[in-house]
Amino acid sequence: MQRFLILIILFFFTLTAQAQFFLAGAHFNGSSSVGKLKSEAGSVFFPTLSGFMLYEFEQAPIQIGLDLGYGLYGSKLEKRTDLYAGFNDELRLRRNNHLATGFITIRYLPLVQAKFTPFLEAQFGANYLFTNYLIRATIEDKPIEKDVDHRDWSIAYRVGAGIQIPLPFLDERTKMEFKTTYQTSNSIRFLTKGDVTYLPDEGIFDYNFRRGPLEFLTFSIGIVVYDLFY
Repeated sequence: MQRFLILIILFFFTLTAQAQFFLAGAHFNGSSSVGKLKSEAGSVFFPTLSGFMLYEFEQAPIQIGLDLGYGLYGSKLEKRTDLYAGFNDELRLRRNNHLATGFITIRYLPLVQAKFTPFLEAQFGANYLFTNYLIRATIEDKPIEKDVDHRDWSIAYRVGAGIQIPLPFLDERTKMEFKTTYQTSNSIRFLTKGDVTYLPDEGIFDYNFRRGPLEFLTFSIGIVVYDLFY
């Protein structure tokens, strides 16, 4: 996973060394499981924030760049008195489920000079999912114990389409962007909220893993700024 992300970053910096026309933006994304993921792992929702930077070629209606995202798709707090043998004070057990993404993005703009700018998009990259826990006496205290329960990653592909709408009350270089994306990937094991149970008699966690390809439909809304370094 680390080597893959390094290759993506090196690719992007190689591009920026040669490029002159950039645009960048940020999205709020909501992704819902469909297809095999829904049938094998049930309904799962992934909220994420993502940022992207693209270079638009001067002689072709094509943009290429990098998209990075992160989201917390589940958090559960338990207050327990049975986490450690012989210790009965109430402790806070917090478990968080994380999703990090990195994708190379290619866009095609069929109408470059139009007021409303539609685009088609293809992405190739990776998803990294991990679940961690923290045990603390109070929310202000340092963790007594913390660790990662599980981590896994997958290669993924995305295709989508969207439209950019000008915002006349802002700078003419700034537009609002809406898009819809379909993603699929190889199979991956992951945890969601409520998939881990603590067994006090044994002093261990019981994991109910979900498995399936990360196949979901994503709806995004965001802001994009053209001529970033103008």
